[in-house]
Amino acid sequence: MTMLRAFEAAARHESLSRAAEELNVAHPALSRQVRDLESWLGCALFTRHNRGLSLTEAGRVYRDAAVAAFDLLETATGLLRTAPPQAGRTRLVLSVEPSFAQRWLVPRLGDFRTRNPLVEVVVDATRAPADFRKGGADLGIRYGNGPWSGLQAQLLWAVENFPVCAPGLAAGLPADPVGLLAGDLLLEEMDMPWHAWFRAAGIGVAGPLRGPRFYDAGNAIDAAVAGQGVALGDAILAADDVAAGRLVRPYPQTAVHDAYHLVAPAPHFRRPAVRAFIDWVVAAMRDFHARRAGHSPPGI
Repeated sequence: MTMLRAFEAAARHESLSRAAEELNVAHPALSRQVRDLESWLGCALFTRHNRGLSLTEAGRVYRDAAVAAFDLLETATGLLRTAPPQAGRTRLVLSVEPSFAQRWLVPRLGDFRTRNPLVEVVVDATRAPADFRKGGADLGIRYGNGPWSGLQAQLLWAVENFPVCAPGLAAGLPADPVGLLAGDLLLEEMDMPWHAWFRAAGIGVAGPLRGPRFYDAGNAIDAAVAGQGVALGDAILAADDVAAGRLVRPYPQTAVHDAYHLVAPAPHFRRPAVRAFIDWVVAAMRDFHARRAGHSPPGI
């Protein structure tokens, strides 16, 4: 580790003297550590010249790996220092789409905690992809079809989309859904899910869709609950509002556009806490849809 730290600092500065100053060691000692590392690896990491150092191709590759490794250690150290897990417990950091976290996961997460009392769950509700390389998450839940470069993905559930609106608004909607194109819709960041639903309804969409735009699907559904228009809900995010009567489905057509996936580097899937969560969330999602379909199988 001492040799690696000396190399990483020298590679970052491309200077032995600045690296020695940063690490508060003597220049000859740091130079010796770098040479010892090169000798142990069996290849040159630097080209030395009068004006200083430059990285060889092997040095550039090794520098990137060393920087990533120290970043990972720094992030993990920071997490432990600010909020160390209690003795005998394991922390599970979940990177989750905000709308999925708010509308489906968090209301049901207590069941997982009851079943796994030694797992401390941290929910990071964000639309930004988790940086697994820096230890930012153990597991991600993402909406889409990928691919997620460098990550293993496991299908959680394919999502059925359908229009939803407040009950008081439904009576004033056109009987033929083609009439929706004449007015404003509650739109998300991308229009593809709406386009997929119109295709499923046998309706061609010639121009851009109109209406206020929400970058989070949950906000569009909130606007629909408030009676502001018709949103494209789905059988996960809008299901509780439909079941409670806050929303209704004015048209019967459905369309499957994308799906929720569990994503992480392949080794993460072997972690006991990750495996326990995956087993739970898959069973919970299956039970959720079975209950919505009018069945109540034993289980969660």
